[in-house]
Amino acid sequence: MKIVLGVLLNESRHSAYHLVSVVLFLLGFFVALTATDLGPFAPLLVSCGIYLVAGSLLLQALFWLRVGLRKVLSPWLAT
Repeated sequence: MKIVLGVLLNESRHSAYHLVSVVLFLLGFFVALTATDLGPFAPLLVSCGIYLVAGSLLLQALFWLRVGLRKVLSPWLAT
């Protein structure tokens, strides 16, 4: 387990960020998928799962927006 985590964390400085985002996405997906069997609590858990998925997608979108802005603005920021 240490070797796998070491490879994931040393691959780039943002690997842990992407790993957390993917885990949140999968957790939200499976919560929303399996919550239909819980009777009256199903709508609450389905909405929580949807919020987890939306949050992880938002994290990735903000990350790529930041990366894109850094690449576009880097010539002006360097001077």
